[in-house]
Amino acid sequence: MKWIFLICIFVSSWTLGAQQRPLFSQYMLNRYYENPAYGGLERSLSVYTSYRDQYNALAGNPKTFYIGADMPFYLWNGALGVTLYNQRSGVLSNTNLRFSYNYVMGLPFGFLSFGARLGVNLVNLDGNRIVTPDGTYEGIFTHNDPLLENNVINGVGPSWEIGSYFMGSNLQAGITISEFPSHSYSLGNGSFKSAVSGSVFAMYKYEYSDEIDITPSILLRADPAVFQSDIGVIATINNNLMTGLNFRGYNARSVDALSVIIGTNLGDKYKLYYSFDFGLSALRTVNQGTHEVMLSYNLQKLIGIGLPPKIIYNPRDL
Repeated sequence: MKWIFLICIFVSSWTLGAQQRPLFSQYMLNRYYENPAYGGLERSLSVYTSYRDQYNALAGNPKTFYIGADMPFYLWNGALGVTLYNQRSGVLSNTNLRFSYNYVMGLPFGFLSFGARLGVNLVNLDGNRIVTPDGTYEGIFTHNDPLLENNVINGVGPSWEIGSYFMGSNLQAGITISEFPSHSYSLGNGSFKSAVSGSVFAMYKYEYSDEIDITPSILLRADPAVFQSDIGVIATINNNLMTGLNFRGYNARSVDALSVIIGTNLGDKYKLYYSFDFGLSALRTVNQGTHEVMLSYNLQKLIGIGLPPKIIYNPRDL
């Protein structure tokens, strides 16, 4: 009830402000979701799908589904990709569909990529699920608020993102800017504003032994209202079993969760990951943690390499 009432306060201001895009605790594993410039750097068709149940058992808690695919497109010296996610939180549902292209440059010590994503954002607000302190919900349905509607409101607007990414033998890093400049579009009689946001990511692969790799990572996200940080470390054993930790927060006021991550290969092309977030903020008293599951697929075949050469006809051999 408290969660729904807070949403009503935002709605009554008649302008909804978009938060940062949905976050995932397994950000270091699905780098294409975080940055469009990462597309194609795995040199094969890659597909990632995730489901995140955030703050489980809290009424109106965010639930996010994501699927994305990318592959090299050497004809354009880069890669193509597509992402789709849907997040439901309280009375709001946000669906985002975007297509990407990134240009990849070869360097003596790695690859440098520049990419962009462009698509649409669909917002759905279910006014029938809003509950106000002065509303009447027995018999005649009314919120008793002239600003609130009791039907389903839809809004559609553009969505875009740009990024750059560096991949070396051990070091990887990237920067992303989303929804710049900020823009708004209609949502019923009101408006929905997509605020500019950005992120910085870095990870380093340390070969502890022939069997064990240790990979620390950091992700910093910010918009005009919020700054948040994730610091994680992943250990991979025999390039198969994986376990790790991730901490979200940078001071006493921003601490959110400690995540435990595990994963394993399912054959040669599939990988399965699971993480559980132990809440560390004040919300931990009203929820049962956060579950996140991800399944990835990689074709494991170099695309565009090894194709037969172009046929050149010589009239002397006719």
